[in-house]
Parts: sequence; structure tokens; C-alpha cells
Amino acid sequence: MSRDPGTHHFEEVLRLMETDRKRLSKEIIKRVASLPVYGEVYRRACELLGVKNSAELAILTLELPLHLPLCALKGLLGLNPNRTEGRYNHRLRHHIAALATSLYMNARKHAGALDKVAEIINCLPRWQAIIRLELMTLKALRIAYLMTTKPLTGG
Repeated sequence: MSRDPGTHHFEEVLRLMETDRKRLSKEIIKRVASLPVYGEVYRRACELLGVKNSAELAILTLELPLHLPLCALKGLLGLNPNRTEGRYNHRLRHHIAALATSLYMNARKHAGALDKVAEIINCLPRWQAIIRLELMTLKALRIAYLMTTKPLTGG
């Protein structure tokens, strides 16, 4: 049976899209990492989460108002059950959900995940584990922000 000629074209388009996605991810990470305060917050959050080169984390580092208290950040991302009722930033929620899902999948594939992540994914159903990883990500970003800015304000 011969292959449909349109299939080859479709596969080429998918390959090009994936190449563009990888290039864009690298560029986002490079730009955020080069910013004075945001770059340090990003690097510290990566360390806290055991992540390397995450465009999702870079976007969250840059766009979340990390100066707000944790409860306000949870509300902004719709992580307060039954309180936000759809009134949250859906785009940022997508980024944190994608990062949490990536943490979950990588921990399933590789034994070298952080102990905290491994404990979460081994003890909870998938959907609960992803929500817990979203909260863990948010806390790591807030801690990284405070670690970075505290010396600046302590003068």
C-alpha cells in the first residue's frame, strides 16, 4: 500500500513546528535568565524544583506578581478551590499546569526526581498530584523571589 503524499507534507510541518517550539523555548529562557532580578529568581526556582531549562517556569517568573502574598497568587491562578469561580488568569494557569504536568511525567520516567516530587506522585492520584505540584511550583517561585529580593531590601 502506498503512502498518501499529504502525509509526508504533514509530518514535515510537524517537524518544523517542533523545531520552532524548541528554538522559542530556548530564547525565552535565555532572555529571562539575562534579566538582573528575574534571572536570579528563575535560577533559584529551577534549583528548588530540580528543573533545568523550563520555558514555562521562565514565563511564570517573569509574569507572576511574586511580590504578592501566596494566598493572592493562588487566587490569581485559580488554585483556591471554590473561591475564584473562573475569575483567574487562565493563561498563567495554563503555564503552571503545563509545568506541573511536565514535573509529573518526568518523575514517572526518571528515578532522579526530587524526593518531594517522587513522594507526591507516588502517594496521590494523578490529578491530585498535579494540583499539589502546581502549589509546590508556586511556593518555590515565591521562596526564590524572597531569597533574591531580601538582600536588596535589607540594605
